[in-house]
Amino acid sequence: MALRTGIAILTVIVEHICRVLNAYRPAINGVISAAVTAGTITSTQASIIGTWLDGASAACAILKAVSGY
Repeated sequence: MALRTGIAILTVIVEHICRVLNAYRPAINGVISAAVTAGTITSTQASIIGTWLDGASAACAILKAVSGY
């Protein structure tokens, strides 16, 4: 029996995040753009969150390859 390392659970969580991002990314981008327009966040902050969201999507593929799930 394989030892549980938590990577399988992490992969499932990240895959769920990726599904949500794929489904709602256009709407999320709209909210971020509206926040910049309203002055709630700066364009630099919008860029940071965009980079983070892209990284979350990329992490899904990497964890899937590493874990075999």
